[in-house]
Amino acid sequence: MAATNRARPQPRANISFFSKIQGKISDACAQQKFLTDKKTLEKTWKLMDKVVKLCQQSKMNLKNSPPFILDILPDTYQRLHLIYSKYEDQMHLLHSNEHYNIFINNLMRKCKQAIKLFKEGKEKMFDENSHYRRNLTKLSLVFSHMLSELKAIFPNGLFAGDQFRITKADAAEFWKTRFGNSTIPKKGWEKTRTSGTGSSDQ
Repeated sequence: MAATNRARPQPRANISFFSKIQGKISDACAQQKFLTDKKTLEKTWKLMDKVVKLCQQSKMNLKNSPPFILDILPDTYQRLHLIYSKYEDQMHLLHSNEHYNIFINNLMRKCKQAIKLFKEGKEKMFDENSHYRRNLTKLSLVFSHMLSELKAIFPNGLFAGDQFRITKADAAEFWKTRFGNSTIPKKGWEKTRTSGTGSSDQ
């Protein structure tokens, strides 16, 4: 019984754990509010190029089927280059675009994750059944989704987030109510996150 009584506080510990995680997510979102510049973009391109070269090793024997990282990253590079060329005379607009900044930040993080897999996995990266290889496949899927998002938000290389519309009615209403015309969850996310933890606060 004594052991059982000691175990009861665990739910509170779990709540505390999730609160810390949520706090870290909020902190991460806050840290993402930075301005990119040409150096940042060049660094991103170099990271993408490094991932591509690592994946091009003959021992990798990657299958040309979706999500195919050797198509996705070069396509992403071309799209970013197109976006950059469209804003060449108004770089301040691009570098102060929050959606673009967050995208670049996330892309850099994902590229670093991929590079880390190769550093840690070493020869295991050549084994299609290793968890390192499976994690690379997962990252390939993430890169694929990111490219689709970039094409949707920057059609023809120009930002169209303020014109972007969700076609599903209930999803569109949910987003409109909480985030307005923003393409990024902001203040409304705090309310959604709070309600999701069971809080009765409005």
